[in-house]
Amino acid sequence: MSIKYRKPKGTRDLMLLEMERWQWCESKWREVLARFGYGEIRTPSFESTSLFTRSVGSGTDIVDKEMYTFESKGGESFSLRPEATASVVRAYLENGLTRQPGTVKFYYMGPMFRYDRPQAGRYRQFHQVGVEAIGSSSPVLDAEVVRCATSLFEAVGADDLTVQVNSIGCENCRPSYVDDLRSWAQGKKDEFCDTCVSRVESNPLRLFDCKNEGCQKLLADFKPISEALCDDCKDHHTQFCDTLDALSVRYENDDSLVRGLDYYTRTTFEISAGSGLRQSALCGGGRYDYLIGQCGGPTTPAVGFSAGVERIVRHLYNQEYDHQRSRQSIVDVFVVCMNRQAQQFALQHADKLRSVCRVEIDTTDRGVKAQMKAAVSRESSVVLIVGDDEINNNQFQMKNMETGQQLPVSNEDLIAAVQEVLAK
Repeated sequence: MSIKYRKPKGTRDLMLLEMERWQWCESKWREVLARFGYGEIRTPSFESTSLFTRSVGSGTDIVDKEMYTFESKGGESFSLRPEATASVVRAYLENGLTRQPGTVKFYYMGPMFRYDRPQAGRYRQFHQVGVEAIGSSSPVLDAEVVRCATSLFEAVGADDLTVQVNSIGCENCRPSYVDDLRSWAQGKKDEFCDTCVSRVESNPLRLFDCKNEGCQKLLADFKPISEALCDDCKDHHTQFCDTLDALSVRYENDDSLVRGLDYYTRTTFEISAGSGLRQSALCGGGRYDYLIGQCGGPTTPAVGFSAGVERIVRHLYNQEYDHQRSRQSIVDVFVVCMNRQAQQFALQHADKLRSVCRVEIDTTDRGVKAQMKAAVSRESSVVLIVGDDEINNNQFQMKNMETGQQLPVSNEDLIAAVQEVLAK
């Protein structure tokens, strides 16, 4: 077979068993998020490019290297969203939610897009689940957001995780630290990697994001940001950690955790897997008290996180999917049909049966043995068999797949008979 079209590099097809696992995770997450008081938001997949360059920040890899940007027929510059926080903030402002009392809490699930080198757990179209809590500056809310994130992992049975936290200061204390870091790094440019050299002038705090061991050894000699925090930021971080302790959330303080986006302030956190996978960071977030003001709204504190769905599912199952060998979705009832007339008869009556359970009618014209094999692979509890005799008698042969018992059942009694088997 000569395949003419293939998926774009760095993307994936989600289907069958893998898709079922995604849907199961998503249903568990929706339950958790509702219990924490979050409502769903769905924003456009593309926004004005300036929204991301302003919020995410120039000098970040996302803006400088990874955004999919295009010009519309009207000459406007748009970009596929590389992350969701900026879009949520835009929606919050555009829809007049600044007048909402209390904390406005959103959650989202959906695709993001970044032009990046594809590898296991990292794709050019990837999916995130995340939250944004807008309207409170309390460190208690920071702790609740972290607890919400850990609850998402608990809901799907993800374990062996590490929670790391840090404070990167505010507009009062961070600028002087950044200036000191820039001056120190300028004197060591020859020792840093090329990427870090480019960051020294534009965004020196992002030196801590570098995974180069040589760069990390150099940075170990520079004072941690925790030593530069103002009293308000120190107090905020102390209350944040005290609340995590009260919630029995196990965590580690990590002075090098700065996150890769410009809008963060004070609290940052990350949740990583300890399974040895190359892409171990599963979730990250923090506080962004200035972003809404920078986007044209009133100064409004906020905090949130996002988690990578592909990475979480891979952490849960630690496998690559072979869709050719993956079974199709589970059904309650599988209908084996001897011929086309049987298929028509089955569809007519199965339509009523579908009001109470999941039904699959085999319309492949294959033999009974192959159809029964398919019924087993679909994990059906009941198999209904129909041929000419069943059509003439207005009935089905019903086989209980657990007991092996097979009996004729009239169409009038079909729903009740199937429900009785499924109930057991």
